[in-house]
Amino acid sequence: MSEKKRIGIIGGGLSGITTMKQLRDEGHDVICFEKGSELGGVFAPNGCYDSTMLTISNYFMSYSDFLPEDERLKFWTRREYESYLKRYIAHFGLAPFAQTRSEVKQVERRGGGWSIRVLRDGVETTHQVDAVAVCCGMFQFPRIPKIEGLEDFGGELVHSSKYKNAAPFEGKRVLCIGLGESSSDVTAEIGDVAAKCILSLGRYPVVAPRYMPFQKDEYFTIDTSWITSRMVNYLPSWIHSSFSQGLFRQYLKSKNADVRYRGTWDMKAGPSPNQVITKNERVYKPIVDGKIHPNLSGIKRLTKTGVEFVDGEKEEIDTVMFCTGFETRFPFLSLGFSATRDMYLQMFHPDEDQTLAFIGFVRPQQGGIPAMAELQARYFAQLCSGTKRLPARERRRELTALDADHWRSEYHITPHVSSLVNYCTYTDAMAELVGCKPKIPSIFSDPQLHLRLWFNPQFSAQFRLRGPHANRETSERFIRAFPLTVKKRRIVMLMFFKLLTVLFSSFERFKPRRLERSEGARTVHAELPAPASSSSAG
Repeated sequence: MSEKKRIGIIGGGLSGITTMKQLRDEGHDVICFEKGSELGGVFAPNGCYDSTMLTISNYFMSYSDFLPEDERLKFWTRREYESYLKRYIAHFGLAPFAQTRSEVKQVERRGGGWSIRVLRDGVETTHQVDAVAVCCGMFQFPRIPKIEGLEDFGGELVHSSKYKNAAPFEGKRVLCIGLGESSSDVTAEIGDVAAKCILSLGRYPVVAPRYMPFQKDEYFTIDTSWITSRMVNYLPSWIHSSFSQGLFRQYLKSKNADVRYRGTWDMKAGPSPNQVITKNERVYKPIVDGKIHPNLSGIKRLTKTGVEFVDGEKEEIDTVMFCTGFETRFPFLSLGFSATRDMYLQMFHPDEDQTLAFIGFVRPQQGGIPAMAELQARYFAQLCSGTKRLPARERRRELTALDADHWRSEYHITPHVSSLVNYCTYTDAMAELVGCKPKIPSIFSDPQLHLRLWFNPQFSAQFRLRGPHANRETSERFIRAFPLTVKKRRIVMLMFFKLLTVLFSSFERFKPRRLERSEGARTVHAELPAPASSSSAG
């Protein structure tokens, strides 16, 4: 018999919303505190810049229990995703369990549970709960890098989190620092109106387009291509890298100058499976059109009126736009915190038990956060019910260290991105803990489903085929309806490489690492691909 608990949820964005739903599926009482005036987090009204278009396709940005079956594959705008979240909230009746305009000021242990102090409309209240899910996301505290001369610069300093549109930068000389998904849009828009726009980077990035290039059928988005499939992501990193490098070489042959330019950057960046990927190519056309002037040497110092780069180049500027990401901090908690790499499964603090979980603090190299946050929430809900329990604390520390070493090795080019994980292997590992990892039928018993589970995108629908709260009919219909994204000859090639991996598994570089995760009397083995060596090449 599962135990009914009262759970406090901090944050009503995409992670908090699904956490409410998964906890209620397990029969728990929930109360969600959202400091904004509406649920949705950064996707609530006024939460993003005006032109925001998601860089992950709609099938990856949806939850497994609310699939957009009636929509074609596409990229949602911010407003479209806001609409999807509102429909999800209404469909499952979640609004009564959320309290908006509520800022959490303190969370602390009290008795066998937790006390949450909340400020709402100038009035403080305290709520006693059995467990807490922290779902406030990674975009709360803008990161401003330490740059020599920053305090002496006489111009304007702006972080991209405050950007709405390019109008305030018209006619100005603007230095944009950093290149992520948002920066690609922000820098491109500023480049259209600024007197001069300079893009400063410290290294060559890997940038992926939204749609799969060089295909007669442009139906597939880049995140639904065969290169993001379970099969490819369970192959050794060097094989995966060779596929990506082959794609980059095709960019160099393109008739479009911006595609060729992107190809040169991608080739110089190093193996794409070993680093964070920017999934927005918008910045390249204004670069080749001369509207954006990139400098990849890094910034040496700022002066009162300008910037000096490491390579000696100097520019006069009026404004610095920091597209430099965010710091992960929790001012309402007294816990020491450095990075999600230090947490078990990147969601459980080493000094706490299973009654405190951090949900949604993972960044998939490919795929979307919603499916990952949903699986984390399902596991947390089972822990709250008492149907699952975490390994002993010391064992958790051992497993956390193994995981951290694995991810740092796999993403050795960008080890500073401490939340970065492989979507395919991480979701499979979490699904195994939940008990919903799909059982892939043999190619002889069900060839259609076998091929789609191995070679097609790893949509969240796969994790409702079996296990707790499954919806097999809807999920299987969704999976079978999506066309096979890989050609027959490529299937043969991938199966050949998989066979080689098995045959040569005695070599260390091919060995998958098996993580033991104890849950009471049962031990779950989550298989991850071998870490990429620093000498990987494509």
